[in-house]
Amino acid sequence: MLSAMKLITIPLRDFALPSPRTGSIEAHSGYGRSAAEGQEIHRRVQKKRAKADPRYQAEVPLSALFDREGYRFRIDGRMDGLFRHDTPQIEEIKTGFNVRELARRLADNSMEHPYSLQLLTYGYFHWREHWTLPALSFHLVSSRSGEFEDLELALDIPLYERWLERRLDELVVEARQAEKRAARRGKIAAGFPFPFENPRSGQIELMEAIEEGMKEESPMLIQAPTGLGKTVGVLYPVLREALSRGQRVVYVTPKNSQHSVAEDAVALFQETRARVKSLTVTAKGKICFKHEPLCNPEYCEYARDYYAKVETHGILAILANKRKLKARTFRHLGEQYQVCPFELQLDSAREADLIICDYNYVFAPRSALRRVTEIGIDQAGKPNLVIDFSRDAAFYFAIRFFWVRCFLFCY
Repeated sequence: MLSAMKLITIPLRDFALPSPRTGSIEAHSGYGRSAAEGQEIHRRVQKKRAKADPRYQAEVPLSALFDREGYRFRIDGRMDGLFRHDTPQIEEIKTGFNVRELARRLADNSMEHPYSLQLLTYGYFHWREHWTLPALSFHLVSSRSGEFEDLELALDIPLYERWLERRLDELVVEARQAEKRAARRGKIAAGFPFPFENPRSGQIELMEAIEEGMKEESPMLIQAPTGLGKTVGVLYPVLREALSRGQRVVYVTPKNSQHSVAEDAVALFQETRARVKSLTVTAKGKICFKHEPLCNPEYCEYARDYYAKVETHGILAILANKRKLKARTFRHLGEQYQVCPFELQLDSAREADLIICDYNYVFAPRSALRRVTEIGIDQAGKPNLVIDFSRDAAFYFAIRFFWVRCFLFCY
């Protein structure tokens, strides 16, 4: 029945991915997020188009619903530009260092590149709503020189719908995994024991203060004396509360060298019956196999065909069965399957209940963790964030706009 269906909303850019996954880790892969410079180029092109053609409209929203095996998937997106002519034209603006190389990649096989699939999906959704086949085109702009190139793309409805069927089947699998993940987290939270029989003096007061702050959904600045056991005292209530909502905790420190404090705390939790899954993200320069961490398939065999190798060998399923993920595991699997250990860390973050990483993975403009996406089924709110050893007030103001619940403490 329709009433029993679970509604899942997915951004179009996360929906329009090759099925099965293909491609290498590189600038033209289409899997990364847009840089601020690219967004500025977008706005400049859109302004120029609107001035030249009154029938041009920028940032046109569109969505579509698909029902599959008890789930209703709502796909939402925005077209960069729509020319409302007799034959509608949808234009997607993309930026890159080398637009000729990008154009070649997009023209080679449109069903195996995320950018092409995004544009085809815009066209298909428009066709479903208006029953008019639109013209599709890319406007590719070089972020280096400003040169541009236009590329037309044809929407083959039967070919697209074959891809669509495969992609919807993938989403059903992801939705079921998300339900299991949320149920597992809820079960952990319901029976989450404190790792010591008797809390230290002051720990109970600390945990009670944090629990009260979480009820108010208010950021907190916490300072406690050395020897109190503040890492355990902070992580215990913060993790339990997040897991009860089907969510995770992100614990950030200034440097990799300070990760051990959180790792030791979570090890205490894991020694009890709480089956918490932790992930420690090691800096790219420290975990990369190459002399220079350059993500280019011509230079790095671990970047070459990364997405296909990860899918073919089921590497993410292997990682999902482990409770503690650190550099050693990623290096081992990276060598075994010839895949990038740094990217494996980020791709495995979906199943982690606690992610331990440096500041820049959260606060940098193109932070790596912002690209981590998952189906948010049976979840409430957003992850909890703990910032260790933060004395910079700027961080306080930055995090207020990133996650609802934020916890700061310093030594």
